Amino acid sequence: MFKRIPKLFSGILIGAALILSFSYTPDYFELSKQLDIFTSVFKEVSLYYVDDTQPGELAEEAINSMLSSLDPYTNYIPEESVEDFRIQQTGDYAGVGASVGEHLNQVIITSIFENFAAAKAGLLVGDVILSIDGESIEDRSIETISEILKGAPGTKVELEIERGGEKIAKTIEREKVHRSSVPFAGFLGDDFAYISLSSFTQNASGEVRKAWEDLAKEKEIKGLVLDLRNNPGGLLVEAINLTNLFIPKGEVVVQTKGKIEEWQKTYKTEKRPFNTEIPVVVLINSSSASASEIVAGTLQDYDRALILGRRSFGKGLVQESRMLPYGAQLKVTIAKYYTPSGRLIQAIDYAERADDGSVTKVPDSLRNAYTTNNGRVVYDGGGIDPDIQTESPEATELIIALFRDLHFFDFATDFYFKHPTIASAADFRVDDAIFNSFKEWLAKREFDFDTRTGRIINNLEKVAAEEEFEEQLAQELTDLKKAYEKRKSLELDHDKEIIKELLQEEIVSRYYFESGRLENALNHDMDIKKALFYLKDKEAYQGILSPEK
Repeated sequence: MFKRIPKLFSGILIGAALILSFSYTPDYFELSKQLDIFTSVFKEVSLYYVDDTQPGELAEEAINSMLSSLDPYTNYIPEESVEDFRIQQTGDYAGVGASVGEHLNQVIITSIFENFAAAKAGLLVGDVILSIDGESIEDRSIETISEILKGAPGTKVELEIERGGEKIAKTIEREKVHRSSVPFAGFLGDDFAYISLSSFTQNASGEVRKAWEDLAKEKEIKGLVLDLRNNPGGLLVEAINLTNLFIPKGEVVVQTKGKIEEWQKTYKTEKRPFNTEIPVVVLINSSSASASEIVAGTLQDYDRALILGRRSFGKGLVQESRMLPYGAQLKVTIAKYYTPSGRLIQAIDYAERADDGSVTKVPDSLRNAYTTNNGRVVYDGGGIDPDIQTESPEATELIIALFRDLHFFDFATDFYFKHPTIASAADFRVDDAIFNSFKEWLAKREFDFDTRTGRIINNLEKVAAEEEFEEQLAQELTDLKKAYEKRKSLELDHDKEIIKELLQEEIVSRYYFESGRLENALNHDMDIKKALFYLKDKEAYQGILSPEK
């Protein structure tokens, strides 16, 4: 079915690795020896070091230092962080259903989860928290405040907030909160469905299926866009179950290979598929990782879906949680995973990453070629290469500054208080009047931002002063700075369209939560437009998946 394209010597190296993996036996003497040495060092330092030491901090530092020499995904989880780790896996916790953050030396509500306690109690994004249960939050960390807001379902928490200069008391009853793995599902045009999957928590595949079934009840679906962009992964079983929605029972989804025999596993689909015929486009980008890559890679190997976007993150490792004494846990890499064609998606070098954490270009000489069911060539060693590559718009210094200093956030908060209602999430648009209001609002805040050009000009001034060219170049430097400031003042208009889109999404989220933000973004998402093109053009779609041989 799948074929590996031969490469000189590579079969010998892989064969040797497999022999070693099956014949592995731990060196118990060496393990015991090193543990004795470590224990002795720890004891001697704790007893005799000239200053007081904190044994807990010292041990955690030693553990983290040891694990840092391995891969980035093998982590120590102290007891106080285990609950957060569990929430990441399940999406479930008990609390008020809101996130907090720090802004301008205040603790504010940064997001509210639709249909949960905070939303029901009338808490709003942008509210400033002053006290909890009658106690000031001054000098308390964001982590501490977040933990206080969690608690057993049915218990109550008293918040004093400030909104628009007014102090308001809120009583919120905590409840079980489930963050759905499907933040939005809807239609693109008349006939094509769209499902966004944000993570592979428990029952993620079931949530996708339900969303698909609900959409199918409204009208016949002629094609599906499955959005895995920015999905960091999660549970392996959910990746397998999600893939099973598209391919028949009994097909290989993924193989795992580790040095312990019990981790040499082949995972196959175990249920009848939901739909094996409907055209599917899967969206990925540099933040699609792990379970997302299993789904994208497997559907690509079977030529079941067209993969569109940017190369994925490149995490082909499987982790398992191991219990430790005193409630701590160890998340340890136990195996590497391989797609049905035999591809290892893991990036070759952990250190070689772009600024966003994604895989930098891996030389072709280090990548092995494989073939899909239909004979298309695909490669290993650095994430999933999409069938259709799209460009990622690069954020300008202006856009970065507007995000970093929460100007979009604050303007949307002000806008919400001045406008009780807006159009639907799908239909709302930021027009020129709102854009000009945003410009005026920024001017009142004396907004400024830096650019690479500005930094170079400032550095040039310093170098000129150091080399005593300052007087000779004074006029030229003045003219250069004036020209630069004039050009910089036009940046808002230069980036007008993207600013309007980002403002639009932020404003919509105040009225329609995160699902509204995602629905609104579909209007100007270039990956979506490209996906629709291929879903509407059956010949182009099949031309990618079934090229003429």
